[in-house]
Amino acid sequence: MSRSGTFVVASLVLVLSAVQQAAAQNPPAASTDATRTAKRQAPLFSAGAMVGKVLYISGKGDYRPNAPFPEKVENCLNEIRKTLKSAGLDMRHVVKSFVYLEDHDRYADLNPHYAKFFPEDPPARTTLGVAQVPGESRLEITCIAYTDLAERKRIGDVPSGLPFSPGVLAGDMLYISGKGDQLPNGGHPATFEEQVRQAMKNVETTLKQAGLDFRHVVMSHVFLDRYENLEAASKVYSGFFPRGSEPACSTVFVDWIPGGSHVEITCFATTDLAGRKVVRPEGLSNRAMEASVPGSPAVWAGNTLYISSLDGAGPRGGVTAGNLAEQVHQMARNHTTVLEGAGLSLEDIVSGCVSLRDMKDYQPMNAVYRPYFTRGKAVRTCLMPNSSYEKNDILVRAAFIAARRR
Repeated sequence: MSRSGTFVVASLVLVLSAVQQAAAQNPPAASTDATRTAKRQAPLFSAGAMVGKVLYISGKGDYRPNAPFPEKVENCLNEIRKTLKSAGLDMRHVVKSFVYLEDHDRYADLNPHYAKFFPEDPPARTTLGVAQVPGESRLEITCIAYTDLAERKRIGDVPSGLPFSPGVLAGDMLYISGKGDQLPNGGHPATFEEQVRQAMKNVETTLKQAGLDFRHVVMSHVFLDRYENLEAASKVYSGFFPRGSEPACSTVFVDWIPGGSHVEITCFATTDLAGRKVVRPEGLSNRAMEASVPGSPAVWAGNTLYISSLDGAGPRGGVTAGNLAEQVHQMARNHTTVLEGAGLSLEDIVSGCVSLRDMKDYQPMNAVYRPYFTRGKAVRTCLMPNSSYEKNDILVRAAFIAARRR
């Protein structure tokens, strides 16, 4: 994204409206008039949000529970296509996608149907096995698109039989596919520490192909399938970044990672080091990033702010156990602290991903979430990433992207 571009955050009133999406994921009780309710309340999220040349798209599911899996994949991608079309774009403009699967054994079935939508230079992609997505969809796909095809460039060769690029450069941002621990010969390192190191080396390979290095990374997503591996992952990961200059980071514990890996890492990097600035506000508890590999609270890339995943840790540390509402309130306060430290507010959020400990908390979470995070026009993805195997008291955490408007 060009630093000199004009940044306007706008809700796209698209073919699939935000209210319709929210209703599909969170159906009202039979006695509720959904239309009147939608008019009284701000929508939970927009279908898409445009920031300069970047279009963020909310997670798209398929809400036909009896549809065969191939149709589910195509329905999700057709919903993405509708959102793109409403912004004057098409599937060629997608630069990054995240795919969340409940049925982990469907990964092989996913690829040929996904590939139909990206016949040439597919976007970077990260695919994870999660415990649950909202509603009956069983999978959810979210995307980032870029309006200027002349500034879109594939980095690296597309792996044989897999419909994603190692990385995609769009303007001055590099979007890197999820990297597991595969060795060049297809094997895996013997120890978990070596596996994390190999995953980081695989990230580094794509960075180098784009003429970049780890100094350029502004946001990392670290996915682990075992909570017990967090300490080892943190130790190895930290060694790749100077202390105090780490990228923002979202650590997510998932049920399954493709390819036999126990770790997967995906990164966003900027080509413009002069526009990369760490935000570390006073008053933010270090515990607000509990159960996470080390990261800076937020990092600027030009006019876009990438915020680490934050939970409901209070100013004295410690998450409020067993109280979802208070955790959401405190999570909002923590994000407000970071945003204000960057000269922004909650209204400037443009994209977010919310992780829940238990999907039964989806509606109660939304009730508390709404007055904080629906002040601006933003997209959202929400999921239950693992089968509640984390050994902590965190019930909800969220990572956001915000933008400075001119």
